[in-house]
Amino acid sequence: MRRLLLASESPRRRELLGALGIPFETVTAQVEELKRAASPEEVPLVNALLKADAVAARHPDALIIGADTVILFQGEAIGKPHDLADAERLLLSLAGHSHQVVTGLALVCRAAGFRRNWQERSEVVFKPFDRAVVKRYLELVPVLDKAGAYAIQQHGDLLIDHISGDLNNIIGLPLEQLRRELSAASAL
Repeated sequence: MRRLLLASESPRRRELLGALGIPFETVTAQVEELKRAASPEEVPLVNALLKADAVAARHPDALIIGADTVILFQGEAIGKPHDLADAERLLLSLAGHSHQVVTGLALVCRAAGFRRNWQERSEVVFKPFDRAVVKRYLELVPVLDKAGAYAIQQHGDLLIDHISGDLNNIIGLPLEQLRRELSAASAL
């Protein structure tokens, strides 16, 4: 298999990809991520491609993984909060509601002319909760680098009633589909 590069600074993605047991390196993509696209569902896929293409331009012989995750709630894509006040506002708006977590992924190898991209969706249902719960959560979990201002794996029991779909997708990298795609790309 070609040298595998993860175009992400996310420690969660590094940890998840490491669980596959495939050697890889991380490289910063250094791109301006889109906040909006023709439809909110397109945002993570476009950003994943932007990241993968940026790294592929510098490492054309490598196989690059680009990924981006957003929350879809009431027809809008919600990314990372700007500050703690924005995080509090986001969490309170999600309280008692369901939302989708959508991760866009891209696999790119310029030298092989290989491009594959897809999305994974999971649903998260939040408990009804108040400002006191949000404040407690924000004291426990650093959220400014997390889409939707929460991390399911860190005190998620304070906020989350239940989920449907791939837990790893909610954390930031859907491993089952990625494993299949990497296996198919191993012949490059």
